[in-house]
Amino acid sequence: MTAQAPPTRDELVELLASYGDRPPGEVPDRVDSLELAWIIHSMEERYDVELDLDDAELARMVTLDSVLDVLATALGGEPHDRPAAHR
Repeated sequence: MTAQAPPTRDELVELLASYGDRPPGEVPDRVDSLELAWIIHSMEERYDVELDLDDAELARMVTLDSVLDVLATALGGEPHDRPAAHR
């Protein structure tokens, strides 16, 4: 698969805001299981890929930052809107 730029934190927050029908400022840092399923589905649709995430990767995806990190690896890219110290 060709490397694709992963979503930014702002894009992920917007996605979760639209899922929960709430303002972006009310999206918490923690991601629940239904939100995670929505994120994965949305990323598969957006990038036209099937994300083959293992149990360890799924278990790691509990915060916005960890979701971004796992998606970056899965999409062959690098998170681009966070300093390296936050990865």
